[in-house]
Amino acid sequence: MPPFRLFKKKSSDIPSAEQSVPTPATDTLTIQQAQDLLESLESVKVKELSARLARVKESAVESLKVIDILAEAMDRENVKLEGMEQRLKSVVEHSKKTVVSSLKREAGLELPLPQSANDAKKFKERFENMMKRIGEVSGSHSKVLNAFMKKHSGKMKDEFEFLTKLLNETRAIISEFDRDREPIIRCGNMLNTALQKISSIKLSESSANNIEKEIEDIEGELNKLESELAATSSSNEFEQASISMRNIAEAEKKQEAFHAKIKDLFSHLSRAFTKYSYGITKDTEQRLRTMSHEPWEIFYEINVEPYLSLLLEIRRSIDTGQIQLKDSDKVLQYLDTIIESLPDLQQKAQALKIEIDSFRELNIDIVYKLKGLEEKIMQNTEVLTRSRQDLEQQRRQAKDKKEEVHAILKEAGEILAELTGQKYSLRYD
Repeated sequence: MPPFRLFKKKSSDIPSAEQSVPTPATDTLTIQQAQDLLESLESVKVKELSARLARVKESAVESLKVIDILAEAMDRENVKLEGMEQRLKSVVEHSKKTVVSSLKREAGLELPLPQSANDAKKFKERFENMMKRIGEVSGSHSKVLNAFMKKHSGKMKDEFEFLTKLLNETRAIISEFDRDREPIIRCGNMLNTALQKISSIKLSESSANNIEKEIEDIEGELNKLESELAATSSSNEFEQASISMRNIAEAEKKQEAFHAKIKDLFSHLSRAFTKYSYGITKDTEQRLRTMSHEPWEIFYEINVEPYLSLLLEIRRSIDTGQIQLKDSDKVLQYLDTIIESLPDLQQKAQALKIEIDSFRELNIDIVYKLKGLEEKIMQNTEVLTRSRQDLEQQRRQAKDKKEEVHAILKEAGEILAELTGQKYSLRYD
């Protein structure tokens, strides 16, 4: 069989995709209809590819039959070795066996015609792997073949060159197929991207609807709270409670001033308290600590006599010299002032306490109720503000994505027009 048995069918013999695919009658397509149309276009291109590769396969099968016949002939032939060549007999026989086995295996190769784009890739890869294996086995044993099987090696070379031509044609056909198919792939990817964005738009719109419902609920709750606040703040009960709260605040302010005055008065005795604190009982130590840190507390106790006795004992210790102080005279003056003022100070402390307790006995729950309403209104107002911001964000995102989808579908429609020769407008529900 002579080599280079290539032939090409005229392009006019194979109908183009534009001529073979029935296009929708309407000029407005859904994304699903556009995907179906792309699938039909690709199916036609795959059929065109399969038709072109069928001719390649036919020629390749013919060549592989020749190779199989050559392998059978090589297998039957007894290699004649002369003289010194006899020592190479085992090498030659091994090479012949290896080549024959490999050629017969490759001659039985199946090349299924592609039914899809992925099948086309497999067709080429299978063809390439076959040629690689034939090339490797013939190359590694070329010296033996050329030296001892010249009759067969030349024919093998012709068939190998012929198959190489077929492989190159296969590559060219599939490259052309890939180029023709690229707009279909690009358009399909655009439609998939559009569908993903549409799904995201639906989620944003669903989220926006939920937020709108939440806003309605919050606004309704706010109206109730504000109405209740207005009714509460305008009631006589609240007015009386407000007066009581003001009285309590004023009384507590006077009490704080009284505590500060007592604290200042006792602060002048701190060094005396420190020097007297050695070797005393726990009760005495506790009383000293109270007079040092919170001296006003002694006036809220029922009996101040223990504190009076302690102050008198400290005075005696200073006066007799048992406690040595740098400014003992001044400390003694302060001690005398405190000792003399104890009854009056206790009376004033008790009077302030009674006054505060009497105001607190009044019903001021309504004031706390009002504060609770104000806090709830503040919290709901903050939630309402955030919800409105979230709603605006969801709407803005949905709007931006819709614009992106519109641009994508417009470009996809232009590609479809190039592929089919008919103008389409793509839409989504």
